[in-house]
Amino acid sequence: MTLTELIQPVQHHFDLFQEEYQCRTHSTVPLLKEVEEYLNQFPGKRLRPLLVLLAAETCGTLDDRHIIAAAIVEMLHNATLMHDDVVDESPRRRGHDSVRHRWSNQVAVLCGDYYLAQTMSALHEINDSNATRIVNKAVRTMCEGELKQLASANCPLDTESYIDIIGSKTASLLSACCELGACHIVNHTESPYRQAMRNFGYHYGIVFQIRDDMHDTNSQHDATLQSTIDPQQLIEQHTRLAIEALSPIPDTPARRSLCSLLLPDAPQPTNQS
Repeated sequence: MTLTELIQPVQHHFDLFQEEYQCRTHSTVPLLKEVEEYLNQFPGKRLRPLLVLLAAETCGTLDDRHIIAAAIVEMLHNATLMHDDVVDESPRRRGHDSVRHRWSNQVAVLCGDYYLAQTMSALHEINDSNATRIVNKAVRTMCEGELKQLASANCPLDTESYIDIIGSKTASLLSACCELGACHIVNHTESPYRQAMRNFGYHYGIVFQIRDDMHDTNSQHDATLQSTIDPQQLIEQHTRLAIEALSPIPDTPARRSLCSLLLPDAPQPTNQS
């Protein structure tokens, strides 16, 4: 399934998300505007906000506030990319100069901080304690994952440690995206599908990160697959768990799009996108 086909069940809301994102990342500060325009030339696949919208459509919760939630996860993702490139001293991102390489580490950190500030502002507008807790937990877990990764640099990793790291630094955000979609943000009621979506996002995140690592597209500090780790076995295991997680949810076009993300030829939201 192509990216266009994946988006189709939520095309209208995805278009609104892109407008929302452009509005929230815009600045009149010349240097920040320059960085913003540069990043917009290489937007990536934006599958994280797509996860929010597809999950919401699948659970029957999709409304205008999920568009803001989609913008939140994309701003958060891009903030972490700019910060990660500083930590990793990476010169490239999405096949082009990273912000820290094109400008400086200072610019990358401050632009990342600006995106984080916009994320907090958007969360305040949603005014939903569930959404705030989900995003806060994801950020905390991602930071813990990055620190675990740094601490284990140049050390052999067993399967459990490897899954722990990629589950924290990568799958936690995808899990949060899906759980945000399952929330009834407007009326604050608990969705019966939140746990299902949370689990799907986590296992999906494990699958695509392993695929990313197999193609060796990560930076020098990223967790690497050791010879003792069987990546294909892990992919099959977590693909099965992801599909099982969606079993309580009725079949819809949006649900089929989510399942299609698990296919090997599907567009993957790698850390470079």
